[in-house]
Amino acid sequence: MKVLIIEDDPDISDVVATAFELGWPDVSLFQASTGDQGLAMVESKSPDVVILDLGLPDMTGFEVLSQIRLFSDVPLIMLTVRNEESNIVKALTLGADDYLTKPFRQMELLARIQAISRRVRNRESVSGIRVGDWRFNNSPTECFHGDTPIRLTSTEGVLLSLLMKHAGQFVGNEALSRHIWNRHHSEVADALRVYISHVREKIGDDPKHPKIIVNKPRQGYMFVSP
Repeated sequence: MKVLIIEDDPDISDVVATAFELGWPDVSLFQASTGDQGLAMVESKSPDVVILDLGLPDMTGFEVLSQIRLFSDVPLIMLTVRNEESNIVKALTLGADDYLTKPFRQMELLARIQAISRRVRNRESVSGIRVGDWRFNNSPTECFHGDTPIRLTSTEGVLLSLLMKHAGQFVGNEALSRHIWNRHHSEVADALRVYISHVREKIGDDPKHPKIIVNKPRQGYMFVSP
């Protein structure tokens, strides 16, 4: 397991490093202090998870995230000192898999990364999922509709594959949230709505009048079986 932290505050980096030393010592932790360094290390180190600070000296975390998503689907946790909904929604919209506000609890950080790592280890679990013309092969980041590939982030893929596994049945919001993030509360429910919106957009489902992924307000979602 390789983790890259892109963070310019050495105190935060030390807190993260200490958390891994105490709670998960077999993780290889790499550190970058600027956005440019972080982008280079995503390519050269091929980390399994990236922890990305929102405020960096050379560019914003949002800019770094946007550039990472041009060439990598690596699971990514955004760090932010601000907890405004607009920042959280923007991070998720740009492709972050999770978000964490500062100051944060060390064990919570490890728990979130462990949840992401389980998704990384279980990539093969989507193999063979098929609903009509929709299918996953071996990667949760690529779904096919007929012969047309649809690129997804790892979180989007986990979400869509779970709905496809239960096609024709509503899956509750709490079950979806716990499957993806291993927890459920109001902020996670908001994140779930953002991800559903992203998936609908990518698969060509009209968000105002959805026909592929339908929902019961405040209850759950269903992938409609053809």
